[in-house]
Amino acid sequence: MGKLLIILFSSPMQFQNTNTVYEFAKAAVEESHEVTVFCDVDAVYNLMASQILPDQKTPAKKLAELINRGVHFLACVESARLRGIDSKKALIKGTVDSSLGELALLMDRCDRVMAFSV
Repeated sequence: MGKLLIILFSSPMQFQNTNTVYEFAKAAVEESHEVTVFCDVDAVYNLMASQILPDQKTPAKKLAELINRGVHFLACVESARLRGIDSKKALIKGTVDSSLGELALLMDRCDRVMAFSV
């Protein structure tokens, strides 16, 4: 099937974008598409492992669910660093450090690209 790249720029609680990305990615995976989500700028906050709460379906918990379903999550390492986030320790297990250079390559390799911002 196809390759879908979703770029997320917004933080988890300010906007509906994280939930929309969750729903798009979940539907695409269910249709056997390969899905990659690139989190840039404030979107790296969506991937904070400390935001996974056992009794709530938080944005981070939803994204962890997608990782378990085979969605690839990339975090811009520079965006994380600028926000004081140690990408090696603080992000959801399965998140991969990435860069804008890799994002450019992904945009070229994927069949479709979607971006969610403010």
